Amino acid sequence: MVGDIGLEKMPLLAALASHAGEGYISFHTPGHKQGAGAFPEWYKLLGDMVFQLDLTELPGLDNLQDPQGVIAEAQARAASYFGAAETFFLINGTTAGILAVMLAVSGPGKKVVLPRVSHQSVINGLILSGAKPVYLPVEYSPDLGLPGQVATCRLEKVLTGEDNGEKPLLVLLHPNYYGLAGDLGQQVKTAQREGCVVLVDEAHGAHFITSELFPVTALRAGADFAAQGAHKVLGAFTQAAFLHCREKGGQRIRAALRMVQSSSPSYLLMASLDVARCQCEQEEEQWEAVAHLGHRLRLQISRIPGLLAPGSELLEVPGVCEYDPSRLIVNVRGLGITGFEAADWLYRQKKILVEMADLDNIVLILSPASLEKADLLMDGFSSLSAACSTSSGKSCSFPDFRGLPLPQQLLTPREAFFADSSLVPLDSALGKIAAEVISPYPPGVPVLCPGERIDGELLEFLHDWERAGGSWPGRKKGLIKIVAGS
Repeated sequence: MVGDIGLEKMPLLAALASHAGEGYISFHTPGHKQGAGAFPEWYKLLGDMVFQLDLTELPGLDNLQDPQGVIAEAQARAASYFGAAETFFLINGTTAGILAVMLAVSGPGKKVVLPRVSHQSVINGLILSGAKPVYLPVEYSPDLGLPGQVATCRLEKVLTGEDNGEKPLLVLLHPNYYGLAGDLGQQVKTAQREGCVVLVDEAHGAHFITSELFPVTALRAGADFAAQGAHKVLGAFTQAAFLHCREKGGQRIRAALRMVQSSSPSYLLMASLDVARCQCEQEEEQWEAVAHLGHRLRLQISRIPGLLAPGSELLEVPGVCEYDPSRLIVNVRGLGITGFEAADWLYRQKKILVEMADLDNIVLILSPASLEKADLLMDGFSSLSAACSTSSGKSCSFPDFRGLPLPQQLLTPREAFFADSSLVPLDSALGKIAAEVISPYPPGVPVLCPGERIDGELLEFLHDWERAGGSWPGRKKGLIKIVAGS
């Protein structure tokens, strides 16, 4: 049925496969009854085993809310490999781990120090926990059009400037969406010297464990918690992630995870985490080859007229000390087009889909599956360059939010979120207090958080962004949510 694929190395998958082979008669959830009640076209498309393994908490299959059996064993194997004292499986993405730690460690009125470029899940954690944010500004590289990382000196100034009361939780991003990493080791040491707990959003760094050719892992840098999206780069299914703890997680972490995770977790997602960890262990040599491929492609792409795939240049971006060689950034400014246009051309003409695009760059994620496709990628970039050299060179104009100052914070995100609110036209929002997060995509960096004053520069940017066709999650055309009476 499943074949000899070394299931003993993946205890949760082994248990699911064993259960599927027993021929049990299902009078339990899920409603498709292991495929017997599935919609025929759906069943034909997915195949039998997807339904056979989509199970629930049955004898021998353990329970994610209180793991004692095969889930506990699978989590322990992940902890051992990634260097954690304890690892939790997450079926609601890295977001679930971030929210759980913020709920367990922080709370109403407590301070959380975080980069302004944090993922919106961290902002949502502020809303849920009631904590007060202390935002760390992050500088950009105007030459490459890339956001940097938190400067260690700036972090030290903030942490040492705190009073001697309860120390804040520190949330760091490692790496950022572009694969850029700061001086994580020194920053963790600084924070822990000041008595702070450190949570690292390592959503895009689960593969760092495979080789020293990648940036240091958050756990090796000494972080207390690291949340990793195993689906971002490793082979887990979308939405599957890990929460690694440097010490045993404790009851507050477990209680918080029960709050932010489903009580009916997908066994397919959990099994994919078991498989992703095993595959990562077995493919460390391939990941080293990926790192070398990333460096080689940077050199080759940079020889193409109009293109730059920065390598050592990335270390000149403010706050950056390391970068992920498997995260390939290609700057297209020299072609006279935007990254959006480059991504669209590659999609339409070469069937190449990139991870993201911005004003100046496109970003591609390499993995062991990319090792045989480098020639196709090079052909795509060569063709793109040739097409641009014969085009009119017209480029759409997108506004740039990188120079916007940090808004004034008047309420905590939680206070603003739960306050009475109303939708008003953008032109009527000047001086008002925001009641929502606005994170233009890409790359999803918040330009406005709940509780912040809306100023003229921001409104001008939002107008320009809408006119250029830009959007943000929850966007209501021409409207913005404000705290009523502000």
